[in-house]
Amino acid sequence: MAAPVPIAMIVCDDVYKDMSSGKTALIGLFNNISASKFPATHGRCCVFVTVTDVRPETEFRLRVVHSETEHVVVEAKGPAPKQTTPLQVCDFCFQLAGMRFPEPGLYFVEFWGNDKLLFQRPLRLIDTGKPQTTG
Repeated sequence: MAAPVPIAMIVCDDVYKDMSSGKTALIGLFNNISASKFPATHGRCCVFVTVTDVRPETEFRLRVVHSETEHVVVEAKGPAPKQTTPLQVCDFCFQLAGMRFPEPGLYFVEFWGNDKLLFQRPLRLIDTGKPQTTG
């Protein structure tokens, strides 16, 4: 089965859709999360994904995973909407709450379609509680 064609993937604080215009606003885009102690829990964020060439039988999966240990922080999966056609541009918004990061470092936000990695975006967890060394 063919995989969808990726267009965009954004990590942000919130996603707002204006019902009268149909336009979507992404609020508070970010690439890093700072925490003073670990494990750290991040309250809430959204991952907004846009793809095309989606067929109704397409299976999607979103994961946040540590780059070295491959520890999965969160995973969500599900099918494409039944009425989807390959010519449509499809937007998906994943709301993630209470993600618990065991340690600082590099994580990846991954979006999969039919078991093919479509997007991989870095997300860095920064330890702000670490004493700074001077040399």
